[in-house]
Amino acid sequence: MKKLCLFVAAFLVFASGYSQTEKKPKYVFLFIGDGMGLAQTQLADAYLRATEGDSLNFMYFPNKAYQTTYSLSSYITCSAASGTAMACGQKTFAEYIAVDKNKKPLKSIAYDAKERGMKVGILTTVSIDHATPSVFYAHNESRHNYHEIAMDLPKSGFDYFAGGMFVKPQQDGESVFSALKNNGYTIVTSSDSLTLLPKNKKVCVLAPNTRIDYRIDNPKNPFALSALTEAAIKNLDNPNGFFMMVEGGQVDWACHSNDAATAIQEVIDLSNAIEKALAFYKEHSDETLIIVTADHETGGLALGSQLCPYYSNIGLLKNQKISHAELERILRQAVETQGKAFTFDNCLALMSKYYDGDAKNPFTLNAYDSVQLKKAYDFVMTPDKIIANEDVRLMYDASVGAATYAPQDRCMALIITMNKLIASKAGVAWTTFAHTGIQVPVSAIGAGSDLFRGVFDNTDINHKLKELLK
Repeated sequence: MKKLCLFVAAFLVFASGYSQTEKKPKYVFLFIGDGMGLAQTQLADAYLRATEGDSLNFMYFPNKAYQTTYSLSSYITCSAASGTAMACGQKTFAEYIAVDKNKKPLKSIAYDAKERGMKVGILTTVSIDHATPSVFYAHNESRHNYHEIAMDLPKSGFDYFAGGMFVKPQQDGESVFSALKNNGYTIVTSSDSLTLLPKNKKVCVLAPNTRIDYRIDNPKNPFALSALTEAAIKNLDNPNGFFMMVEGGQVDWACHSNDAATAIQEVIDLSNAIEKALAFYKEHSDETLIIVTADHETGGLALGSQLCPYYSNIGLLKNQKISHAELERILRQAVETQGKAFTFDNCLALMSKYYDGDAKNPFTLNAYDSVQLKKAYDFVMTPDKIIANEDVRLMYDASVGAATYAPQDRCMALIITMNKLIASKAGVAWTTFAHTGIQVPVSAIGAGSDLFRGVFDNTDINHKLKELLK
């Protein structure tokens, strides 16, 4: 990443006196970090600086902007509505997938590109039928109609798909796998085949699960977004150019769980994919446009902590070695198998295994921290007296019926508490478990990138790209 950051930094000197507004891109990369607001990018950049002396590559792009994200339903959007706005250039209601307020289909920029003879690729780290990727190829009144959305994928005729496995590939005797084959797609489920994808053939690459492993859990994952992007470039490169949408879909999920360390690694994962686009851009700088943005911000992330005013230690987050999702799996198993024998001391021992890995900058629990963890432990193991307190329940993002759940189904309370404790000591805080309505950043470099400056609406992503692709 360092060499490419230096390359981009050097380009800035050149770009300051050179306008690319008149240039028309032949190759377009649209990177979307789901839930990735300005704070998420700055946090990941600060983490890289503190731990590796490095930086996020797209932080140095010469053109910067902010986009508004509201939907027709609310000032605070969902991924389906914001994705539709960016893909199709029109506002819609929450949950809608590329249909307008009257549920009529909208045409995405991906279809525009295809009509112009360009090849099209849609990539993500979540299931390929999830909200953000699907707004570019499908039409549906609900993002949760996974099978119907999946069945729209083969009909698109797009050239390259890659991401997590379909959520509901079969329903009522209808199979998306059969539809893919009938529409001439080669289905790839082995990472070993990524370097051997057939040229000039339609491809659908599917990871084993409905999401690709978090980078923090599997840093050498052969299905990493950077590997999928590199394979897409090789597959899509042709004389007529291509349009590629690449989503870092799990920044959002990490932020919903207030998991700062995992969110950082997912932003870095997206940056690694952007690195592949930058390498391509270096060879085709007059014809390539790279845009990096988000659909919305998640978590109300703040670089600042009430417990540590005027202080930060972002590198402390390096001590966390596991995502909220993987730790929940481990905790659920421990609580389910051990029952009441899973004591608070057992809990502390398990936590220390995954949160104490940097001898130079160790993470230690003080008396206050232990009290907070004990409250969460009691919430998990003996919730009856605690669950009635609405403030306590909301503190752990637990549903109204949490008191009736089995203890293993309340384990996220421990994980959220632990992740907030290490985050606060690092100088990071959260305000919500949900989306927020703040504007999100846009960074751009390459042919036509001058259009992506200032402040504009998310629908303008589509309008500006349409103008450039004329």
